[in-house]
Amino acid sequence: MPSADVVVIGAGLAGLSAAIAAAESGARVLVLAKGHAATHWGPGGIDVAGIPAALTPREGIRRLADQPGHPYAILGDDVAAAIGWLLPHLAAGGVDYVGDLDTPLQLAPTSIGGTRRAAILPAGQAAALSPWAPGERLVVCGIAGFKDFWPEAISASLSRERIWEGGNRPASVSPVSATLPGLAARHNLNALEIARRFDDPTWRGAAIEAIARAIASAPGSGGRVALPAVLGLREHAAVLAAMRQRLPAVPFEMPLVPPSVPGLRLYAALRAAVVRAGGRVQVGEMIERVESDGRNVTAVVSAAAARSYVVRTGALVLATGGIAGGGLLAERDGRLREPILGLPVEAPAADDWLAVDAFDPAGHPLERAGIRTDAELRPVAEDGTPVFDNVRVAGSLLAGQRSIGERCGDGVALTSGWRAARSLAAVPAGHAAAPGSERP
Repeated sequence: MPSADVVVIGAGLAGLSAAIAAAESGARVLVLAKGHAATHWGPGGIDVAGIPAALTPREGIRRLADQPGHPYAILGDDVAAAIGWLLPHLAAGGVDYVGDLDTPLQLAPTSIGGTRRAAILPAGQAAALSPWAPGERLVVCGIAGFKDFWPEAISASLSRERIWEGGNRPASVSPVSATLPGLAARHNLNALEIARRFDDPTWRGAAIEAIARAIASAPGSGGRVALPAVLGLREHAAVLAAMRQRLPAVPFEMPLVPPSVPGLRLYAALRAAVVRAGGRVQVGEMIERVESDGRNVTAVVSAAAARSYVVRTGALVLATGGIAGGGLLAERDGRLREPILGLPVEAPAADDWLAVDAFDPAGHPLERAGIRTDAELRPVAEDGTPVFDNVRVAGSLLAGQRSIGERCGDGVALTSGWRAARSLAAVPAGHAAAPGSERP
């Protein structure tokens, strides 16, 4: 029977961060996931705490940590260390990030013609955050035939002062479109196809020349150019470097509708880091059940083609996501259920699930639903006692956060994953798989 020191269920930012940190500590780690997580949907940045009242992520963390029951009340002091630990791993996977907890939260323009507060972004998006100089122009450059990015609509919206909340903004916003080689006759052109083409150096060179000509046709000179987030998948750094060298304006990417190319780059860098550290990742594993001896999980069972795949384990990190990710399921009787371990779920009463105002700035009441833990991230019962000794909960499954409005989901995910692994490193040896046991 295969075994691991730590099994991680979930392959999002929380799960993969936990897997990297656990493998670095010397544990034999196996990640099991039924599918891909929020990395493939998100814009690829690291949202730590983008609340309107905060000037920097560090201030946002402090404010959220003061809220009773928020995950940052436990994790807040570790966020800086967790980010400092993770970013070199991402850089080693070819994805550089710009910004830290003391970088001012700035308004970054989006591909739907709005803005969002951000401070820590991939290098390909980071130019969007620099303050706009007097008279500086923004060119929004689309791709002919690509229907997920409409430069005219984006430019018209970004030309409105209220989109920038009355603050610093470009002096002018102009739309242009570039016709890239071999794409004009394509139907249903998608971001992944274009990104893969940018990985080809020959096609890339011709495409960049076409984009440069389109930008030159816009009024003014210099400034910045917003491009759809398709600038390479595996060769993104090379594409970005070539763009910066050739284009007559400073380029930055605007994330698009899913699947997110920046999110795919982030996932690839995380997975590569797990493998470099000696761990394994298996996606497509439906968890059937978890076995325990009462206080400790002893095995994880997933469905295989003609049998069950059983992995003995010394510890478990549960990073299955919240309601949106399937980590919590709603029952007809108004209860929320955690399907893997049957953990107690903290949630509002069913009558309070739906907000009266769909756009209430305070957020949706159900957002805060999740698993309550102790300071070691062990799931606890209503009286605060741990349900399992060798289980840790991480990511959006943690109760008390409203990650959409608070823009804290990435910070909670990576910090809780990192903290979970460090906590498990202190689990007594008797709760871990035998040192000589078979690797999965």
